[in-house]
Amino acid sequence: MSIEKSEILVGPDEGAYLPVLDIVHKVTAEASGGSLKIEEWRLPPGEMIPPHTHAREDECSFVLEGEMKCYVDGEVVLAQKGSYVIKARGVPHAFYNSGANTVRVMEILAPGSAFEGYFDEYEEIVSRRMGDEEHRRARAELGERYGITWHDERIPEVEASFGLGS
Repeated sequence: MSIEKSEILVGPDEGAYLPVLDIVHKVTAEASGGSLKIEEWRLPPGEMIPPHTHAREDECSFVLEGEMKCYVDGEVVLAQKGSYVIKARGVPHAFYNSGANTVRVMEILAPGSAFEGYFDEYEEIVSRRMGDEEHRRARAELGERYGITWHDERIPEVEASFGLGS
């Protein structure tokens, strides 16, 4: 093995990039023996990741840049740079960037093996041209395979908790 290419080091500009979702796979489940998965993602100003629940893994979000509002099981917190947001499996959560700058987050999922491949498949879904209802169906089918439940019925409640008016 050369010093330039290591199986134990992922450099700042390394990792598989998914451009539509703006996610970088930093540590794969395979590389960690299945114990965890680490992603870096960005959320532009005014964007929300809708409420959803993971059935198979716990998550921890670490805010690398910016700040975002986080809805976790009915509670809303403002996660500033350097903050950790813990979302246990089975707990509904959502994110909203209320700031003027893009938020950059490191997402740690454990175990990682149950979630490996989800974002790759979701990238394919969001890359296709389809209507809202077809997108919701495709997202729900994907979620079923990975233990992710989307709570679209909670969007008005979550938007209100983030201070978003209709």
